[in-house]
Amino acid sequence: MIVKTYKFGETTVHISDSHIAKTQEERDRVDAEIATAAWACIQDAIEEGEAD
Repeated sequence: MIVKTYKFGETTVHISDSHIAKTQEERDRVDAEIATAAWACIQDAIEEGEAD
């Protein structure tokens, strides 16, 4: 659902809340996905010798 619309010159920006986690379960799932992705980046950096 569009919750806010902004106009910048000839550009219109619509802000939607359709991808916002609304329940604690959804927030927990998003947090877990972020942690998994971050850990994968850290592991890649370590394997490539880029981490201290």
